[in-house]
Amino acid sequence: MKGTFRKNLQIASIRSQSLWNKFKVHTLLQNSNQKQPSINAYLGARYSRSADSIVDIAKEIIDNNTDAAERLEKIFHGYGHKSVGDMADLFVCIENIPMFTAMKIFYLNAVISGQERSTRYQNFQSPEFVKIPKEICSDVDIRKEYEKIMLKEMADYRRLLKKTKVALKEYFKINEKNREEKVALQARTFDTARYLLPYGLNTSMAAVMSARNWSELISYLNANDDIVDNEIGNLLFNLLGESDIEIPKYIREADGLIRHTDANCCRRNSTRDVLKYLKETISKQRKYINQGCEGDSCLVKYNENTIEDLITHYEMLINPLGSKKELEFDFEEGKKVGEIIFENHNNHNLLGNIGQSGAIKIEGMATLGTLKDLNRHRSFERFIPLFHDEMDIDNELDRNNEDCLFLCNYLGIKELDKLRKEYQSSLVGTYSMIKKWRKESKEYMPEEVSKEYTKYLLPHAHSTKYCFYASFDDLQYTINLRTRKGGHISYRVLVYKWLELLNLQDSIWYSLLKSIEKPDPKSKEQFVDRS
Repeated sequence: MKGTFRKNLQIASIRSQSLWNKFKVHTLLQNSNQKQPSINAYLGARYSRSADSIVDIAKEIIDNNTDAAERLEKIFHGYGHKSVGDMADLFVCIENIPMFTAMKIFYLNAVISGQERSTRYQNFQSPEFVKIPKEICSDVDIRKEYEKIMLKEMADYRRLLKKTKVALKEYFKINEKNREEKVALQARTFDTARYLLPYGLNTSMAAVMSARNWSELISYLNANDDIVDNEIGNLLFNLLGESDIEIPKYIREADGLIRHTDANCCRRNSTRDVLKYLKETISKQRKYINQGCEGDSCLVKYNENTIEDLITHYEMLINPLGSKKELEFDFEEGKKVGEIIFENHNNHNLLGNIGQSGAIKIEGMATLGTLKDLNRHRSFERFIPLFHDEMDIDNELDRNNEDCLFLCNYLGIKELDKLRKEYQSSLVGTYSMIKKWRKESKEYMPEEVSKEYTKYLLPHAHSTKYCFYASFDDLQYTINLRTRKGGHISYRVLVYKWLELLNLQDSIWYSLLKSIEKPDPKSKEQFVDRS
């Protein structure tokens, strides 16, 4: 890897020199001449152990020319790394990574402020996507077939993008001389066609997190099975942490706070041990009912049993589409699972998403495209089996090709049925190729790598399981925000369905339901309104 520092821009960068990827990470410095985040953290640490004003403490540090980073080192042992590391924010951009990986980074971190590039603003004429390293798979045909599927998905996207624009323009009677209508048509066309895009396409993301959170992310990326995760974890550490890679004139802002970044395998190990135990109990018979659309699959309930949620999460890693026979769990089995969990987890090593629960539970099947948008609501507790290494990808794909996907709600309009069938045909063909590649690739590369790259081939249309947990306030906020006319029709319709189901649970939701206009894919007024 190679590092550079642009002092005039206050940006330090490291890029991978591996031939199979173009990963880059950048950090945007607060002050290129000093470790400002470390100074902030030190000020906070001193402030909590003093009766003085922050003005007096800062003046003392400046007057005495105190090296804040050095002093932080001395107080770590007595104060505790995490609380100090929480006060040092670092701004990092990660470029040319798979869309799947970007979404997983947002998924893994409950405390993160960030953005990912929208598919509306990316050039897909010459698509870039994550490649398979020759060192991992020497078989040329397997690598070529993987790339062939990616290119097929992109060709479908470009072909149907044009047809989609024509069909939507005709149905909604769009006047392209009207700027508002023209811009809306362009956006809605992209929103419809993106269902064809594979999740291994390159994207870029920016995030602001504390030194503590960057440390934990690096640690978990290093522990994951995915080779992409490992590479990104390595790049992040060498840019932010106490690295041997020298970048002339770059002062790492909080290298002393980027600690405990070795691979933390506690989540992986405990999950595997629990699954090994549960596999003897869980029914091998899977069930899947084609629910027709995202809203039809949705269930809402006031949560009563946190432990039941936890065990259900483990079960969904084995049977992502559901078990035919519900798992019966007795007292002794609970003790055994508890032994496994507490052997691996404590105040330093949390369970992460698999251990999350909450007051109101919403679950169902949704596309990766819809979940990309809803995953931004990080006040939710979220569990999505597909983003866990231990999830059984073969069980996830064990359904008819047409049942693996949902399409954009606009394609449910009767007059667009011909276009819908073209989308359906293209995606069904893609799934045939993905399943065939998955079966063959296992013979030429490690199982973990085959699973990883199968996920990159999945289109945005892919339907997968989700469980969200939220408080009353989290839900009212998300419902008010995500039912607005300016948003993507798919999450607008789904979130409105949540509200309808909540209203059936309790009349307190009725006033909100009454105040919101029901999303209607057929409405031209809603189609052109992007406010």
